[in-house]
Amino acid sequence: MQSPLYPDIRTYKSTITVHEKTIRYIVNLSKNYAQCSLKTLPNGSIEVHAPSGTTPETVEDMIRSYLKRIQEQDWDHHGGPGTIFGGTIHMKGLDIPYSVVINRRRKGLYLLVYPDGRVEVETPHPTSDDEISQFIHSEKEWIYREYYRTRPECPPETEKRTIRIHDTEVPYLIKRSPRAKRLTLKIHGTGTIEVLAPYDLESEKIVAYIESQTEWIAPRVNLMPAQVPPPKENKIPLPGGNSGEIEYNGHTIPYHIKTSNRAKRIIIKINRDREVNIVSPPHTRASEIRALVEEKADWIYKNTIESDRQVPPHREYCDGELFPFMGDSITIKINKGTGALYTRQSQDLIITIPPGLTEFHEKKVLKQAVSAYFYEALYQFSLPHVISYAEKLHIPIPKVKIRDQKSKWGTCTPHSIILNLRLCMAPQDVIEYVIVHELAHKVNPDHSPRFWSTVENLMPDYKEKRDYLKRYGYALAL
Repeated sequence: MQSPLYPDIRTYKSTITVHEKTIRYIVNLSKNYAQCSLKTLPNGSIEVHAPSGTTPETVEDMIRSYLKRIQEQDWDHHGGPGTIFGGTIHMKGLDIPYSVVINRRRKGLYLLVYPDGRVEVETPHPTSDDEISQFIHSEKEWIYREYYRTRPECPPETEKRTIRIHDTEVPYLIKRSPRAKRLTLKIHGTGTIEVLAPYDLESEKIVAYIESQTEWIAPRVNLMPAQVPPPKENKIPLPGGNSGEIEYNGHTIPYHIKTSNRAKRIIIKINRDREVNIVSPPHTRASEIRALVEEKADWIYKNTIESDRQVPPHREYCDGELFPFMGDSITIKINKGTGALYTRQSQDLIITIPPGLTEFHEKKVLKQAVSAYFYEALYQFSLPHVISYAEKLHIPIPKVKIRDQKSKWGTCTPHSIILNLRLCMAPQDVIEYVIVHELAHKVNPDHSPRFWSTVENLMPDYKEKRDYLKRYGYALAL
C-alpha cells in the first residue's frame, strides 16, 4: 500500500498476540529510515518505522522485545511487576508521587488512591507518557482531594462540638464532605444543629463561623432570651450580615446591613415594619455605609419614627389565632401527631404538626400550612372569575398563579396573571377587583384612561375596592 502523502513510504497494518492479548500495529517502511523505531500510540496500538526490506517476522520480533522491555522496566525501583514508570504531582504545596501500572483487565486509564496514600494509574496496555500526563492533569483536583484525605493533618469527616448560647451549652455536629463547596448551617425541626463543610476546612474556621451566628441560631433552638420576642423568620440576620444605628432628633434608629453580589451601589430600604435595611456590594467599607446613612438620616427618620403608615399585624401562629379569610375569619387549631397537614372544619383550620419540634419550627410548619390552605382556597375562588371575565373581554383564558408578593396585589404576564397570596384575607369582591384589574391589562397594558374605562365597564364600583386595598391592605399580613 502506497501513502499518497509520502510516495517513498510503504505502510501496512496488522495485529500480534502477546500473552493472550491482541495488539494492533502499523508499519511504515522507507529507504530513508536507517534503523527501526517503535512507539505506543494513544489508542494503545504500536507504530513501527523500519528500513525498506524489513520482513514482517523481524517487525513482530521487535514488537515482542519492545513490549517485554516496557513491562520489565524499573521493577525493583517501582515496587514490582507491572509497574512501568512514575512521577510527581505538585499541587497546593504537596508533592504527590504516583506510579503507572499495567492492568489488562481495565478498558482504559483508571485512578486509584489507596488508604496509605499510594496513587496509581492503571492502564490496560503500554501508554505514552504524554497521554498519562494529560490524564493526570485532568484529574489532579480529585487526586489531591483523595490523597489529602489520607494524610494525618486532614480534619475528621465528622466532629462533635458545642457552642455557648445564653449560658447554655448547645451541641452541634460538623460533617465534612468532598461535595461541599462552602459552609452550610442547617437546624432540623427538633433543634439538632449540623454544619456541612468542605473536606479540608480547618475546625477553627468552622467554630468561628458558628460563633458569629449565635443570634441567628438562638430562636431556632428555643434559646431566645425571655425579654426579647422571637423575631419573624425573615427578620433573622442572615449569615454574613451586620448591624448599626444612627441618632437623629433624639431617637436611635437601628439598621441592618446585608451584602449582595448583585448590588452595584449602597441602597437603603425601609420595609412594611419600618425596619431599615442597607444592601451594599461586597467589601464596601463601613465608613461609606455610615456616611450614606447620616446623609439620609432625615429621610430615614420621616419614613420610620414620623411615618403615619400602619404597621402590619404580627402573626403569632399559635392555637386559637384568628385570621381574616375572604370577608369572614378562620381560627387556627393545632393538633400534634401524624396525618393530613390541615383540614377545614366549619370556621376552624385544624393543622397537624409532628411532635418534638422546637417552637421556632412549629411556627414555621404552621405558617406553611396556613399558606398552603390559602393558596388552594384563593385558586379555587379565582379560577371561575378569571374564566368569566376573560370571556367578556374576548381574550384567551390565562393561567392563574399564586405568589406571596411583597408589594403588588397582582401582576399581568404574557401568558398568566399572578395574584398575591395575601388577597385570601380580603373580601371576595376585592379579590374579584384585582382579577378584573389584571385581566384589563391584557387589553390595555398601561394605566391610561382607556384602561380604567375597561375596568369600570366590567366593575362599575371598582374604586371602592381599590380604596379598600389602599386603606386596609397593610392588615393583610401573613
